[in-house]
Amino acid sequence: MHTLIVGRHDTNRGAFIDRLLGELDPAPRLYGYRSVKETPDETGNAPIYIYPASGTRYRTRDNLLGWCRDRKSKSEPAAFARNACLIEDARPEGLLVMDEIGPMESKEPRFSAAVLDALDGDTPILASVRDIDIPFLEAVRGHSKARCFFLTKENAKTLFPEALAHLRAQLERAR
Repeated sequence: MHTLIVGRHDTNRGAFIDRLLGELDPAPRLYGYRSVKETPDETGNAPIYIYPASGTRYRTRDNLLGWCRDRKSKSEPAAFARNACLIEDARPEGLLVMDEIGPMESKEPRFSAAVLDALDGDTPILASVRDIDIPFLEAVRGHSKARCFFLTKENAKTLFPEALAHLRAQLERAR
C-alpha cells in the first residue's frame, strides 16, 4: 500500500516527508515532484513552483504553478499539464514522491489522471495530500492501494515511527 500523509495546510506535511526520506537507508531513487511556495514578491504574491523530487531546482515559466496570497491561490493549469511527466516517468525500482496533492492539482485533467494512474500502479508512493473535501482528493485518499496517515500538529511525533515502518515495508515489498 502507498503511503499518504494527509493533513491541513498548517501541519507541515512537507517537513514530515523530508524526515521520512531522511530515515531511509539505503535511500531509494526518487521520482516525482515537490511543490514549493517561494518568498512573496513586492506585491505580496508568493510564486509556487514544481520541482523534480531530486536534482537541481530551476525556476522557470514552465514550472511556475501559480501564485498564493493570504492562503488563496491562483493556478496555471498548463504548468500542471507540462509537468505531469514527473509522475508518468516514475519507475518501480524507485520511490514516487508527490508533495503535494491539493486543490490546485485537481484542476488539470492530465495531472490528476497521472496521480490516479500512479496510485493504481506498483511504484511505491509517498505523497502529501491536503485534507479538503473535494472529489479528486477524496478519490486519492480513498484509493484501495493507499494507506492514509492523518497528520496533526499534536500527533506528528507519535505518527512518525508508524508511517516510517509502513514506508520501509512498502519499499521492501517493491524490491
